[in-house]
Amino acid sequence: MNFEEYQQQAEDIFQIPPSLDNSLTYITWVLGVSAKTGELSWRISQLINENNGILDYKTNLQITEVMGFILWNMTQLASELQIDLDDIAVSSLQRLIQPNNP
Repeated sequence: MNFEEYQQQAEDIFQIPPSLDNSLTYITWVLGVSAKTGELSWRISQLINENNGILDYKTNLQITEVMGFILWNMTQLASELQIDLDDIAVSSLQRLIQPNNP
C-alpha cells in the first residue's frame, strides 16, 4: 500500500459530520496527533526504563499501534487541509538531504 491508497481509504472509512466547523475538525486531528505522540514517548520511555531497551514482541505491537494512530490522525488532518501524504513525504526527504537542514 502506498500513501495515496492509505489516504483514500482513511477518507472513505471516516467522514467528518458536515455540521462540524472546519476549525473544530483541525483541532480534533491535531489533538489526536498530540495525544498519541505523548503516548509514543511514554511507550519508548517504558522500553528504555523497564525493558532495558530490549524490544519484545508485545512492546513492538504496542508501539506499532500507537504509530498507526499517529499516522491516522496525520492523514485525516492532511486530507482536511487538502495536502497529499505523498507531497509531505517528498518534501520531508528533500529538506533532510539539504545541507544545514532545519
